[in-house]
Amino acid sequence: MKRILIATTIGLSVLATGCTSAGTTGTPTPTAGSTAPTSDSNSASGLEALAAEPCGLLTEAELTTVGLKAAGEAAKVGTSQGCDWNESGKGGLRVGIRTDSGVKDLNTDNGAKSQTKIGKYDVTKVEAPDGAKGACTYFIAVSESSSVSIIGNIGITSTDTAAACDRASKAAELIAPKLP
Repeated sequence: MKRILIATTIGLSVLATGCTSAGTTGTPTPTAGSTAPTSDSNSASGLEALAAEPCGLLTEAELTTVGLKAAGEAAKVGTSQGCDWNESGKGGLRVGIRTDSGVKDLNTDNGAKSQTKIGKYDVTKVEAPDGAKGACTYFIAVSESSSVSIIGNIGITSTDTAAACDRASKAAELIAPKLP
């Protein structure tokens, strides 16, 4: 027992001396075979945490600003893990999180397309996707290989694309600051 205590004390002394020695110059570099973390990996891991609880992306108070009160329902659709908020007669909102598909990997050529920016993110806006005039989608490029889609709709029979885009835009403005 005494030997372990002495060895531990010596080891800590050597470690402390190495950490506090003065006069060391140079630039730290990664060791062979290692790589520094990238923003893509940080973005993906942050999105994975959000994908585990996608309905937590919008609070009840935030939902009212997009004209909805319905509780969200988590659902996987295609490659996205997301949440659906739907209200009879009022349409809804779908948020889809893709940790392995960037915006460039998605079909964004199915409606009137434009580019914008929300916070630090590049966003592709698609109005009336696939001819659905009561819908609008915002694709947020979180990284080259991850994205969040926000689909606003006003109802199946609606032709109010502007209102759908307003809903999607407001939701995107609320969600973007929460992304990694």
